[in-house]
Amino acid sequence: TGSGKTTLTALVPRLHEVTSGRITLNGVDITAMPREELREKVAVAFEEPTLFSTTVGENVLMGAPDGTGADDLDRALAIARAEFAHALPEGTATRVGEQGLSLSGGQRQRLALARAVVGRPEFLVLDDPLSALDVHTEAAVEAALRRVLADTTALIVAHRPSTVLLADRVALLSGGRIAAVGTHQELLRGNAEYAHLMSGEEDPR
Repeated sequence: TGSGKTTLTALVPRLHEVTSGRITLNGVDITAMPREELREKVAVAFEEPTLFSTTVGENVLMGAPDGTGADDLDRALAIARAEFAHALPEGTATRVGEQGLSLSGGQRQRLALARAVVGRPEFLVLDDPLSALDVHTEAAVEAALRRVLADTTALIVAHRPSTVLLADRVALLSGGRIAAVGTHQELLRGNAEYAHLMSGEEDPR
């Protein structure tokens, strides 16, 4: 907590600008890309998601290129285990947000994740997007995300071991710095701080 993880994730889609160093996507400096092009390549889902005062379907499809249809919407809702949307009073045409139906934190997170994956982006930035989910829903979403990540590069902020396991490489942030980098198993064996963090998060919820 407080190590700058969320700030780092916000740098990739240029919600904040880099002040030193550089970030590249497929070898291209992100500051050399027009923002519109960058945001076509990068999709984000944050721990505290924003839903707009419009329908469920329109909220999700905001993350998609023109021409994306109902099949893509259904696919994204299924990946995020957000099929509850079909059971809302007007299905995916139900209005949510400030002037619409109130949703739980977990429901909001799942819709934000659906928005992130609906456009099949090249890069996904996921900032603890499953923190409000119960353990069973989280496991189902992670299983679906593993299939998505076979074709997508992702930067994932996570505290729970099950979510960390989605990553091929793990960076441990401590005191505002990257303290260690390796696979999950390498860090478990070789970094006491990481092993302690992971063992603590495995306590029953």
